[in-house]
Amino acid sequence: MQLEFVRIEEANDLLNQLIEHHPHSIFLIDHDFKIKFYNKAFKKLTKRDKADILEHEFCEIMGCTKPNQGSFDNTNNQLKELLSGSLSELTLIRNFNVRNKTVTKHLRIEGHRVVMDGHKFRLVIIEDRTQKH
Repeated sequence: MQLEFVRIEEANDLLNQLIEHHPHSIFLIDHDFKIKFYNKAFKKLTKRDKADILEHEFCEIMGCTKPNQGSFDNTNNQLKELLSGSLSELTLIRNFNVRNKTVTKHLRIEGHRVVMDGHKFRLVIIEDRTQKH
């Protein structure tokens, strides 16, 4: 079935609803790794408020960095490669600090290149497989 839209706004509304209600966590980052957009599932995964998500880095939010070592520690090179575009898919089993509590997560993460208004972004989709294992 092919959908046809009379106005671009109809297509945008449908796309926004699909992303917002998707069961996997979805977020969009810029070239500085700052989160520009996220869906409900991402907010649930991170257990953070809007002010603690937007304009922050994924590892800053999830606590996958070590103090005084910058945005990525040595164990996160693959995650950095995925967020920068060198990798398109990654399975990650590791500890994260969520709300001052260490949680072991099993995540399947995909990254996709997106260009909007001439700016490059990464669309990141996270499937939390923690409960399944």
